[in-house]
Order: sequence, then C-alpha cells, then structure tokens
Amino acid sequence: MSIVVAVLLGCTALAAAVTARIAFRIAVNDGASHALAWGAAGAAGLATITDVCTVASTLDLAHGDPTGPRIALSIITVALALGLAYAAYDLTGPTVAPAGGTPVPGLSRAKRLASAASAFTGTFVVLALILPLLPS
Repeated sequence: MSIVVAVLLGCTALAAAVTARIAFRIAVNDGASHALAWGAAGAAGLATITDVCTVASTLDLAHGDPTGPRIALSIITVALALGLAYAAYDLTGPTVAPAGGTPVPGLSRAKRLASAASAFTGTFVVLALILPLLPS
C-alpha cells in the first residue's frame, strides 16, 4: 500500500468520525431521539466514506499518479456536488412571503442539511455509476 493511500484512509476515518459527531449533535439539538440521532450519525459517516472512496477511485490512486483528465473530472464533480448541495439547502428553506401574506416555513435545519448531504453524496454515486464507462 502506498503512503498516499494510507494517509487517505486515515484522513477518511477522521473525516467520517467528525461528520458523524456533527450529524449526531445537530439531530439531538433538533429534538430527535438518540436512536434517530445515531442513525443520522451513521448515515453521515457512510456518506463521507462513499465520497472519499469514489474520488480515490476516480483518481486511480492505486495505480500510480492520476492523469490530467481524471483530476479534472474529480474537480468538476466536487464543484457540481457543492453546487447541488447548496441548491438543496437553499431550496428547502423558508420561502419569501407574497405581498401581504405570511412566509411559508421551510424544513428544520437538520432536514435542510440532510437534503444538502443527499445531493452532495448523490453526485458521487452517479459518478461511481458512470466511472466504468469512461475510457482509462
């Protein structure tokens, strides 16, 4: 195993633990039971691992240096994922009230973050599905 892959595995484990802790705290603060908060923490940790492993697969780190097109594909995917996550978070928020009306409440912060995380990870899942179709 190369040193790059070893460092990537260590950083992935640390990032998964951090995202799980954040998801657990947000869920508990939003009023969820501990069982549901543990579920949110597990989902956040698995999503982080999925995203990192997909990017590592895209970069083809196991076979040496990544090629220019693979690096570009990874950068484009991360940018698209961030854009979709922001859009999902923003669209699930409260709406602007029409003239003289009351604003429609949006989802809670935890649900908005879950929508953003789903959009972010969904982008990487789609990449994992089309990755075998791309030329090496």
